Amino acid sequence: MARKAKAQPARRKVARAQHGGLSLKWILSLAAVGGFIGFIAYLNSLPAPKSAGQADNIEEQSNKDATAATNKASEKKPGFRFYDMLPDSEVVPPKVDEYTPGPDQTDFDYLVQTGSFRTEKDAERQRAQIAFQGLRAYVSQIDLDSGSTWYRVNVGPFASRSQMNSAVDKLVSINIEPLVRKVPKETSKDG
Repeated sequence: MARKAKAQPARRKVARAQHGGLSLKWILSLAAVGGFIGFIAYLNSLPAPKSAGQADNIEEQSNKDATAATNKASEKKPGFRFYDMLPDSEVVPPKVDEYTPGPDQTDFDYLVQTGSFRTEKDAERQRAQIAFQGLRAYVSQIDLDSGSTWYRVNVGPFASRSQMNSAVDKLVSINIEPLVRKVPKETSKDG
């Protein structure tokens, strides 16, 4: 019997909680019904459609109004003068020399440096990697004033920017970020 006494108050509390207030379902249902009633009231407040005879009368009246408005507009001309001024004016462009691209007279070539290494072995490894891309690379030894030696890997020289860009694209595709330098053209010495 002790169990029954404990179970009954718990059931009553749950029942009271469910029936005690408005639930979200009821609020949404009431809002939907209210919206529908408001929509019906709005439709009733709109003016009734006119019959065919009334529509013809309205159309004739609007045509008369439009004719009267055009008559008033023709009587009152706008005060713009540029309509009269433009046909009399003439614009003469200044004389400018025509651009003609001449022969390539650049005094430099493009050299692409792909890396600089402390050991010649690392430089040769990168040169071989570049050779697989179909580019000719060479390693140059640079001796600094501090006494250290660096090995640079260069590709080029290229006479045109488009050739250089093509080589740079191939190098970027193998994850090499090149440095583009402009070097003076080597003049051929006849001797």
